[in-house]
Amino acid sequence: MTRHMHIRQIPLSSNQVLFELVYESLDQFLGKPHTVVSNDLPYEGNHILALDATGKPALLCCDSRDGGRALMNGLNVMEGLSGNRAWFYRLYPALFKENGNNRGGFQMENIRLMILAPTPPPGGAYLKRICPSLTYFLVRALEVNGEIGLFLESQKEGELGDTALDTTTINPFREATPALSEEEEAFLRG
Repeated sequence: MTRHMHIRQIPLSSNQVLFELVYESLDQFLGKPHTVVSNDLPYEGNHILALDATGKPALLCCDSRDGGRALMNGLNVMEGLSGNRAWFYRLYPALFKENGNNRGGFQMENIRLMILAPTPPPGGAYLKRICPSLTYFLVRALEVNGEIGLFLESQKEGELGDTALDTTTINPFREATPALSEEEEAFLRG
């Protein structure tokens, strides 16, 4: 008896759905064992602040529609955490410790920023060159035999475009704009 696999791409219906799928897949991004420092940061967007399997900090930022918005939200979190270092230290002391020792020389530049969205951010290639700790993943939601999961594509520098992407949803049922009649064209020319 042959068992068929049913795979279909499904829309990412909300940021919350993507956030939950990313949270369930943290082993794939951060390795085992990783430590979640916070999944409820007081900044706009959906973010997970964690320590990867080697103890290095990572900030995962996801948006179900727009890579540019995910990137901007991630940069805002980085700026907010950098500007409020004392508060950051009190709330998340695990980020300042390494193997049980206080890591007083912790720098915000050491945080890996990981952007997860269905579209790459505009200017991604340029930003990747000046900030090598920045990583982009294009995400798709797939349903495989009734189970929902993420399909990830890691975007390398050469694959990122430097032009703004139009993320407007296109209605496939919209009819094409009718051509002008000869009378209308003559009127407009004349």
